[in-house]
Amino acid sequence: MSEDSLCIIDIDIHKDKSIEEIDKIRQNLIDTLQPNVSLVKTAHGGLHIYSNRNLYFLPCNLNVKVAVTDSFDIDVFVKINKYKFENRQETKEIVQNRVVDPNTAIRDINNNQRVSFKYEAVKDSENAPHLANLREILAKWNIDIEMSYKDYAQQQHDRIYGVQMNDDGAIEQMNDELAKACADELKNLDIYNYLQPINMEVSLLCIFCRFYGIANKSIRAEGMKNIHKFNKLTANADENQGQAQSNGECKPNPWILTKILRYHNKDYYQQIIKPLLKKNYEVKKQSKIVHMVKQVEKHEIYLKDVFTLTD
Repeated sequence: MSEDSLCIIDIDIHKDKSIEEIDKIRQNLIDTLQPNVSLVKTAHGGLHIYSNRNLYFLPCNLNVKVAVTDSFDIDVFVKINKYKFENRQETKEIVQNRVVDPNTAIRDINNNQRVSFKYEAVKDSENAPHLANLREILAKWNIDIEMSYKDYAQQQHDRIYGVQMNDDGAIEQMNDELAKACADELKNLDIYNYLQPINMEVSLLCIFCRFYGIANKSIRAEGMKNIHKFNKLTANADENQGQAQSNGECKPNPWILTKILRYHNKDYYQQIIKPLLKKNYEVKKQSKIVHMVKQVEKHEIYLKDVFTLTD
């Protein structure tokens, strides 16, 4: 594999968490991934995911905070540009990318002391014959940064609405209003048997995986019924729908339905789905504020008591 194909997804779990919380978040993230992904536990309990960029266009070498939660941040590192840029001009100075191998210890200075930081392979993933596809990994979390730099900059403020992971790393449950909006308008699609990137075509397995992630059984059943009623299945997809439906129960994630609509029903996505995603984000944000307020300790004070103001 060429050096510009290697891509590292760096999940930095916030260091104010307890060891137990960090371990739980990391395991929840691992559980969302396919089993052949190459994983390394970082020195501070985070996660490095080694992947193949496979022509996935990224705007720059260091894509920082492509997803942010209260518990962890996600960065994506790759070698798009071989040489450094200064004042928008390419220099002759080569970009240096340092990659840490699994089961490696690095000695460094921390608080004026020389310490050893260990990077441990997770399971036997370091022996995986092929690196997983970057596009497939990011799709698990409904993250999409494959765009021109101009579009990337313009749409950064929208990205926060699309990432649907809880602070503990688990996939967030979709509310009924948004689930119904997605199920009702998944129409007029050509559905294929083989899995392709969602922006190119829609596969039967992809749709089953998404519908099985909907908690409301009534909405889920209606959506399943609409697959045949309002869409066109290829002969192979129709023949293999039983197997696709069975496999779809393994990794349910309803949020990719929003991505399907974004690519294949753009007007509906902009008019209906996008406002609902924003509404969902605002509800979560307000809920966190209420939770934080409840955690504030209240202390009674007497105005006649002597007190000192400090900086």
